[in-house]
Amino acid sequence: MTGFSIDHIVFAVKDLEHSKQFLTKGLKARFIKELDLPEQNAKAAYFLLGELIIGLETPLSDEGEIYRFLNRKGEGLHHLALKVESASDVHSQLEGNGVRIIGDREEHGVRKEFFTHPKSSLGLLLQLIEWEQPYKDSLEKRIEILGK
Repeated sequence: MTGFSIDHIVFAVKDLEHSKQFLTKGLKARFIKELDLPEQNAKAAYFLLGELIIGLETPLSDEGEIYRFLNRKGEGLHHLALKVESASDVHSQLEGNGVRIIGDREEHGVRKEFFTHPKSSLGLLLQLIEWEQPYKDSLEKRIEILGK
């Protein structure tokens, strides 16, 4: 299997403004951008903490995945995104070991990604991403396309 590194971490939160303050004032994270995620009925804010991108997601109403997550589990880690060299190799390896794969997606010229179902991966939703150039080697380039 190819190497892994953490790409970003996303937390589900009830109060986006309070959570933003914790990251900026408490941890001195640098605010990157805020955006709506209409397909998820959520709003997100992204920060840079050292070389790590941290996302906060909050529901816009009482519908959608983030709303359901908060009702089931409360605030906390929603998903961990891992950067991989070959999404197809990792996909095959995980699937071959009985891991349930969900949400395959490819953006030509940007990235290939998929998720593992939490029941198959230690109770955690994992996002596995293979970045293409110039995003693969540039955190700044990945930050530029957040939310696109």
